This record gives sequence, structure tokens and C-alpha cells, in this order.
Amino acid sequence: MSDETKSGARENQKPEKDTEILIEKVREIEAAEREKEAVEAKNLEKENTSKILGEKMEYTPVMSDDEAKKNMARRSRRGFLIGGASAVAGIFGYRWIRQPEQNWIYHRAFNFNEAVSQAYYSPTRLAPEFARTRVSNLRVNGGEGMSEGFNPETWRLQVVGVANPERFAQYTDNIAYETAMDNNSEMQMTNQLHENQDAKVAPNAPMPPPAMMDRAAASQMPTPGLLLTLDNIKSLPRVEMTTELKCIEGWSTIVNWAGARFSDFIAQFLPATRNDSQPDLNRAADFVRYVSMVTPDGGYYVGMDMPTILHPQTLLCYEMNGEPLTLAHGAPLRLVTPMKYGIKQIKRIGRISYTDERPADYWGERGYDWYSGH
Repeated sequence: MSDETKSGARENQKPEKDTEILIEKVREIEAAEREKEAVEAKNLEKENTSKILGEKMEYTPVMSDDEAKKNMARRSRRGFLIGGASAVAGIFGYRWIRQPEQNWIYHRAFNFNEAVSQAYYSPTRLAPEFARTRVSNLRVNGGEGMSEGFNPETWRLQVVGVANPERFAQYTDNIAYETAMDNNSEMQMTNQLHENQDAKVAPNAPMPPPAMMDRAAASQMPTPGLLLTLDNIKSLPRVEMTTELKCIEGWSTIVNWAGARFSDFIAQFLPATRNDSQPDLNRAADFVRYVSMVTPDGGYYVGMDMPTILHPQTLLCYEMNGEPLTLAHGAPLRLVTPMKYGIKQIKRIGRISYTDERPADYWGERGYDWYSGH
């Protein structure tokens, strides 16, 4: 064989050897990758949560495609039923929570909060007072009991349940009086009084508010008491304080108030007590535990516990931020007490009644905390 023939044969064999070498390299790389993946899988198995917590791991057996489809359908159906039942339960639970007046959980929580507040209550514990420079404008909030047509010039404050009321010049055997409220409200209350004229009313029970009674209707259920003017309130010692009004909605503001302490008002117009011809303030508080307050139109009413009423920072207020109260903020007279949330600080008071039974409360009847202290 010639040299040229041998040289050509060697050249034809070289590519085959190179191909074999390349295939071997690829196999080595693949083997290295598989080994690397196996090591990573072992490390992952050592470090996963089930291994750390010592949980038992179970693997499903190998199944065919048809078996896998049936299993997935069964799981999907079960998940749908559980999800649907959960959604229905959530809807009913939400509606139940949205009706706090029928929710015993709310009432138990409110009663517990009230018991704690009363246990820690002290007439010497005062709310913080602030410099007048920190005063801001009070937003107008809540229109219940603020009917249009009210005339502060004809306003009189009814006071019911006073001890020996005949001794006061403001006494009347029937506290009904003329007012500039709308006739529709008067007619509604007149009809209601006619329907309930045979009902017995407790001596200290809150009566229908003045502006919703006309004299003809009131004559069927006369109520003795006092009719006071704003001057009667202003004749009491004037007190001024700058405190924070806190709304149950979550906002608060600092306001300067001026008026008469409610304790001074009660000292002047003592509540009647059982079998007590000579009542005094301390003994009255033992027998008469609550005060009811109602707006002239009867649209808003609050019940207050006597300890809060007697607190030195509880005022019958007629000025705000150095100016007389505006109608929007409760003129001519409103309640202010930094011991309670704003829902208890009734504006435009029309009647004050002393009672030993817990009075009705506008927001308390709607599922809110009757005590509403903070």
C-alpha cells in the first residue's frame, strides 16, 4: 500500500475517534449533573419542614391517568362543598355581628367593660386639661334630636323628679309648654299619648319630651315639675375647662367649654328620695342612681349614671370656645363630660329626669355600649 493510501485511511478514522470522545464527555457531564441533583435532593430532604419537625411523610402510590383524574375530581368537589359552606357561614356570621343589639357577645363584653370602669372610677380622677392655644373647631356630628323649627327663645328646661318641687318659683303642675317645633311631630306624639293614656307611668320615669306634646294631649297625663330658663342655669357658679372630646368613631378634638357643674345643678334641685322629707345630695345619690336627658323633639335621649353626673368635670354647658353655643352644637344647653364618649354628651337638652331605673339610651338601644366610658 502506498503512503498516500495509508495517510487517507488515517484521516478517515480520526473523526470517528473525536465523536466517541465527545459522546463520552457528554455522558460524564450528564452523570455529574444527575449526581449533583441527587445530592441537592438529599440536602433538601434533610432541611425541609417535615424533617425538622419530625413529621411523617407519606407518598401517594403511583396511579394511572384515569385514577388521577378521578382523585382530582373528588378533591375538587369536596373543596367546593367546604368552600361553599364556609362562605354561607361567613355571610350569616357577618350579619349576626352587624346586629349587635341581638348579639350576646357584645352585651357580655359591654357589661364587663362597665364593671371594670365602675371599679376604677373615682371622682378625684380628672381628665387631662389643655391650654386654650390647643383649641380647635369642633366638627358638627350627629343630627339626631336636632329637628328644624326649634326656637331657643321659647325653650324651657323641664326637670322631673325634684324633691319638694312646690317650693320653687319655677314649679308647675304640668310641665308641658308651647314651643316652635313642627306640628307633625306634635301630632304624632298626640296620637301616641291618646293610644297610651291608660298606661301607668312611674313617678321618676322619663316622660315624653316637651316639644312633642301639646297642652291638650299633656292634660291627659299631667306631670308636675320645674320649667327652667337658661338664666336659671347661668345663676349657678360658672366653670370653664379645656378638655378633649372623644368620638366613638375614633376621632377627637380639644374644646374649651363653659357652663355649670351638674353637681351644682343637683345640689340646687335635689332629686326626690323615698320617705325622705329633707333630702341631701349624698343621700339622693344612694337612692336615685340615674339621670335621663331628652332633646325637645324626643329624637335623641341618653341615660347617665349618677357617679358620672356628679363628676366635677361634668357640665351643663352653654358656651364653647369663648362663644355662646350655636344651634348646630346644641344651643341653648348641652351636656359635656370628658369621662364619656361623644354619643353620651347630648345636645339641646329638653328634659332632665331623676330616676332609680336605668333610662333608655338612643345608641344603647342600637347595640352600642350603654355606659360608653373611656
